[in-house]
Amino acid sequence: MRKISIQDLYQIKQVGEISLSPDQKKCVFTVKGINKEKNKYFSHLWILDLETENYYQFTYGDVIDKSPIWSKDNNQIFFIRKNDKETQIWGIKANGGEAYPITNLPEGIIAEINISNDSKIVFTFRPIAKEWTQQAIEERKKENKSNPPRIINKINYKLDGIGFLDNYQHIWLVDTKTRETIQLTNGNFEDYSPAISPDGQKVAFFSNRSEDPENNPFLTDLWIISINNKEIQKIHTFKGYKNFLSWSNNGKFLSFIGYESQDDPWVPKNNKLWLLSLDDLKIKCLTEKLDRNIGNYTLSDSKDSTNIKPQWINDQHIYFLVTDTGNCNLYEIDIKSHKYKNITNDKIDVCSYSVGNKFSILSISTPTSPTELFILNSGKLKKITDFNNWINNVSVSIPEEIFFESFDGEKIQGWILKPPDFDANKKYPLLLYIHGGPHAQYGNTFFHEFQLHCSQGMIVFYTNPRGSTGREEQFASIIRGDWGNIDYKDIIAGVNFISSLPFVDINNLAVAGGSYGGYMTNWIIAHTDMFKCAITDRSVVDLVSMATTTDLPFMENGYWEGNPWDRTEKLWNQSPIKYANNIKTPLLIIHSEGDLRCPISQAEQLYITLKRLKKEVLFIRYPQETNHGMSRNGPPDLRIDRLQRILEWLKKWIKY
Repeated sequence: MRKISIQDLYQIKQVGEISLSPDQKKCVFTVKGINKEKNKYFSHLWILDLETENYYQFTYGDVIDKSPIWSKDNNQIFFIRKNDKETQIWGIKANGGEAYPITNLPEGIIAEINISNDSKIVFTFRPIAKEWTQQAIEERKKENKSNPPRIINKINYKLDGIGFLDNYQHIWLVDTKTRETIQLTNGNFEDYSPAISPDGQKVAFFSNRSEDPENNPFLTDLWIISINNKEIQKIHTFKGYKNFLSWSNNGKFLSFIGYESQDDPWVPKNNKLWLLSLDDLKIKCLTEKLDRNIGNYTLSDSKDSTNIKPQWINDQHIYFLVTDTGNCNLYEIDIKSHKYKNITNDKIDVCSYSVGNKFSILSISTPTSPTELFILNSGKLKKITDFNNWINNVSVSIPEEIFFESFDGEKIQGWILKPPDFDANKKYPLLLYIHGGPHAQYGNTFFHEFQLHCSQGMIVFYTNPRGSTGREEQFASIIRGDWGNIDYKDIIAGVNFISSLPFVDINNLAVAGGSYGGYMTNWIIAHTDMFKCAITDRSVVDLVSMATTTDLPFMENGYWEGNPWDRTEKLWNQSPIKYANNIKTPLLIIHSEGDLRCPISQAEQLYITLKRLKKEVLFIRYPQETNHGMSRNGPPDLRIDRLQRILEWLKKWIKY
């Protein structure tokens, strides 16, 4: 078999969102892939016939089709379609035919669609400001006019992957029968997570309508609006963060995910599942005893980063995902007894799902395969699709899960990925990867970049040090405002452990990471010279400037102690750039000009500092059309370029 290559990135198919038909005879799901010739991602709908287990492509074209939902009579499928010109909600008959637009909205972002029993669709919509539509920009070019200034009067005025938030996001409704589209909410605040009642009469949603929502982000409440007269009811909830509303089939309950807090949203908390009774408007926590994060927080470069809302069955059971110690599995809970149980309990990454009374359909990734569709029946998983069968013709490395002791005896999870032609009698260079977040996790999912480096003859080592999610809340929150301390010691303990293994060449160690992982890479090489080279990607360098330039600005005395104007001591002391003079390790800096999470200025500061100090450094600067997620969803040719430059850097400094 051949070894995995950079070009295999083009072959990866991402099996994403899933929706069972109400009669459970069919399932619609999305498949996203790269068109190499056009250098773009396209996503289409596919249909799985559950009686024959045959599946076939259902929509076509140079489009991104996503978020499919069924009409309650099983006859139609509705979805969001994005092309080069616009984004609209479309429909298509379930037995085939031409797709057709349901909405005719101006340029903007449509998301979070769901449907009632009488085929009304509720969704969120954020229109693009008129002066920044594609048409307006093109007209200015024709008339040789400059772009106008932006008038900004909000703290949260931009978001990575989206851009400038010139207009607020509100709740909209479309009747799929008449195609009449109306705006349900308006005002100078953000509305999100709409859920339409089964009878199509009401819409529940979340919104922070306090006097100062930007400085009190935890004051989000639940609202219910009547579709007929637009009367709105505020339901007081706990102070904290909330999302993913779901209405029970009988209309008596609403469930959602969230956590109690009066703190900075940066502060890590494990999400919990909550239940609101519409009879007495009382809210109770269903998962008080489950000290794990609800949702999927496993990082990968080979799947869509989607998190889906809990799903109801039989008005008494709710299904949801749980991130736990490197895995993500499907759970079920009884709303009366609060008893929960694993529906799946494997070393897997459940990325999306749709549940039914007979069986469930899941999209699952494993360490040796990108996402595929599985049927879950009577507790047994059966693989159905084979979109990534190319993987059968390459040598894929199987990670070995380990737990090592840190400096204080805490057990830390990690994985060792060996070259496919591994020989225990040889010594291999080691590449340490550090994940971003920091409150996310590495896990049992497919990672093309890791497999690539193994194919080149390196040992890849990746871990979940303290600060990672997937464990108890305390495990993640212990590094709050204190990066580079316990997390650094955990990582170094892991390196010391693996360096003691006979097949590791301790004279050929490299370290790499992105975002927070880039921060830790910078911090590590400023505090030890044990690595021969390093790669820092979309990294954090200076917390003082980061506090006010990121798209998620720090709150004063929030996650971090102090502020960036007159109490900078803590921020500065924990900024890697303060210790740049200690860096001896050759460093490759990778950053994107369009990164709004960790702005390009972070990389610029580090690069110029190291050049002035006459250190060994190279800066790879990607163009404006890339963002913080460039390594996962950036332009395909630039993702290829990035991987090639990392390989070249490693081969320059590491002996294979």
